[in-house]
Amino acid sequence: MKEPTLKEIDDIRKKQLRPQIVACILHQRKLLFVYQPKFQLWQLPQGGIDNQENIRQTVRREMTEELGKDFAKNLQIDRMKIIGADKIIFPQQTQGTRPLQTDSGRKIFMLGKKYFFIVIPSATGHLPQPREFAGYHWADYRQALKIANSTKQKGKRRLLKQIIKKLKDNNLLD
Repeated sequence: MKEPTLKEIDDIRKKQLRPQIVACILHQRKLLFVYQPKFQLWQLPQGGIDNQENIRQTVRREMTEELGKDFAKNLQIDRMKIIGADKIIFPQQTQGTRPLQTDSGRKIFMLGKKYFFIVIPSATGHLPQPREFAGYHWADYRQALKIANSTKQKGKRRLLKQIIKKLKDNNLLD
């Protein structure tokens, strides 16, 4: 999948979706999960694409914010690939609860999120304490599926299982 242009990313916002990246960080054919204590959830590092920001800029910024500068410098962003995309529409009661605007500044009523699944090799498996998380785990295919199946949120569980299958089908995860 090719990297979307700034216009294509803004068009996603115009469709009332917040564009996001999901980082599939791989080291020695294992996938990085981080633990979010606030939601009692193992997840992949992720974050929103800011206005006038491309995917590579988002990956650099978000991974530095979430995982720390020392770990982020070991990510091989020049070798990153987009392996898929999907969206989640929020339950009606949570739609529009977060701010969203187009690149021109027009406010948008947010219905959900569009995720880009980004594969990023890491030169190291050592992650100093992640800044926004309570811990981390490198998972093989079976462990990753077990984590995905234990995810309580149906939409996130579906996305995780889809990502893990894509990684396995592309021979990137053991």
